[in-house]
Amino acid sequence: MRHSARGLSLPTAVTGLFTGEISTRAGQGVTIKSPGPPCGRELRYAGDLFRPYSFSKLGEIIMDERLKFKGSLLRWPMARSSRSYRVYVVEPNEYSPEEHAKVFNAALTALVAPQVPFIDPFAPHRAEPTSRYFDLVTFPEAFLPKDELISTLTQLSGGEPLGCVHVGLRPNANRNHHLFRVKELSDLVEALFRLPSIERTDLRPFSTWLGAQPSNRLFNIGCLFTIDSGRRLRVCLHPKLVRSRFEANPLHEDHMTEADLLTLVTLSPSDPALFSVTVQPLICSDALQLSTDRPHSRPMDAVNTDAFCLGDQPPDHVDVVSVATCSPQMESQMSKGDRRRCWHTDFTESFRRAASDDLLARHHYAVFVLANFRNLPNSQPGGLSGVFIPLPSRKARYPDFVNVLYYGRPKDAEGAENRWTDVGEGLSSLGQVISLNPFASGSPRPAYMLGLTVGKLPRDTTPWKPTAPLADFEFHIASYDSRSTTLTFTNPGAENE
Repeated sequence: MRHSARGLSLPTAVTGLFTGEISTRAGQGVTIKSPGPPCGRELRYAGDLFRPYSFSKLGEIIMDERLKFKGSLLRWPMARSSRSYRVYVVEPNEYSPEEHAKVFNAALTALVAPQVPFIDPFAPHRAEPTSRYFDLVTFPEAFLPKDELISTLTQLSGGEPLGCVHVGLRPNANRNHHLFRVKELSDLVEALFRLPSIERTDLRPFSTWLGAQPSNRLFNIGCLFTIDSGRRLRVCLHPKLVRSRFEANPLHEDHMTEADLLTLVTLSPSDPALFSVTVQPLICSDALQLSTDRPHSRPMDAVNTDAFCLGDQPPDHVDVVSVATCSPQMESQMSKGDRRRCWHTDFTESFRRAASDDLLARHHYAVFVLANFRNLPNSQPGGLSGVFIPLPSRKARYPDFVNVLYYGRPKDAEGAENRWTDVGEGLSSLGQVISLNPFASGSPRPAYMLGLTVGKLPRDTTPWKPTAPLADFEFHIASYDSRSTTLTFTNPGAENE
């Protein structure tokens, strides 16, 4: 049969975009012939896409030709038992790809299967190790070689439910190249598909997007994974959407392509009394207000302005933004005269915008979790792995191993502007950044890990009864054993203060 486009009841969003003819043939699917927008060419769609033939569905496909982003919205059932949210961030001391897998394995071992020494050398039984509960652990950008990811997931597959792990990936341990070729990503997806207990549908949005990419493009990739409440392995691959200045290069093999796959993961607790938690995994400059190849293509903005690419029911909110970074920081003097490192103003501006800008309405209650390398190549200072939370701070004594940066204004200064400051006394604060203090760790170690608990996520907090936003701090330092073969994380004795 054959239809003219005129007179069809297409969705309002498509009205005015389509002119031409639609035809269907048994077994050959649907053909759209369009001399102008949205296609300017003939489009064919598989015959099994329309059963029954639906002009509404056809309208969605026509709109898809105009979408700025492809969408990947995953929903995972999680075994969450309380409203608190436990976070860990891992900060390697150096950008040394040949050592990254050791740090990754040591951190997961410390959280999932910590070693417990004998209490008594003559005791017949060893004390049982107790795993540390976590909702999210975040590692830096361009961190874990893909073969090490496959090895780790193979070992975890079918195990007990696990919190989410967010890590930047790289093709291998070659320190000079962190970008993936399309063929390397195809091989990674195939390897993931073969893993036991994996939920393969989670990989389809990424696989479909990857199949449409020219083979000569290069991408920066991150991975969010977990074991859900049903002991299924859940894996989300997500590409970087905003190129940093370090990834714009005259050499093709070092020039990153900006991707257009927008990714969210909603975690649904088995207890209906608890809220769902939506996580947006990002890679470094994805979180910043930088110029992009395509206008208005930053992923945080897109979750608000282009949410229709995520389907008919995108989440109303983003609770956690996990950012794997490899970013230089600034050094300055604190008000007390001590040296300190400060988050780059591009990041602090993103924190402020997320909490206040109407264009980022879905992020108003988002907690940011960031992991970085303490020292970057070429002796650049980095670090400051930690958390931003858009809740007022309460008077508290924080451990020496963290820095605190507040956003607010003095209580006794009428008309004063809100600003970032390291002085919390007498401040009417709106939010705060807690990060590892790089000058409080003694001699350099291979890696550091900060753990803390968000008492309640901001969306679950009432302003009528404010509670301590952050608590139960832990600090772990990685070191090698006496034979310099095994890397382990240990708590040097810092207590929650």
